[in-house]
Amino acid sequence: MPYAEPLPPHEISLRLAELPGWEVVPGPGDAATLRRTYHLPHLPAAIFALHIAGIQAELDHHSDLTLGYDTLSVSVTTHAAGGRLTPKDFALATRIHSVAPAHSAT
Repeated sequence: MPYAEPLPPHEISLRLAELPGWEVVPGPGDAATLRRTYHLPHLPAAIFALHIAGIQAELDHHSDLTLGYDTLSVSVTTHAAGGRLTPKDFALATRIHSVAPAHSAT
């Protein structure tokens, strides 16, 4: 997926409203991260992380994944856009959000 332009704040708010449980974490300047922590049984958390890795490869956009005993935290931003949120971030988050129920992720 080629470089994407940063989204304006009102567009970020609209897209975030479609992703329950996700939040925007402000960074320095205009930077921000789209983040969600999922809770699920230990082994399925690792399997969910592998599923996300496949989605990231397909979309050619990658997040930071933090695997805990029974949690998986996902942080998404577009480094090529100065750490600002772009449509690529919301496309990835939407795909992750859509497969989470199959992993019993809450």
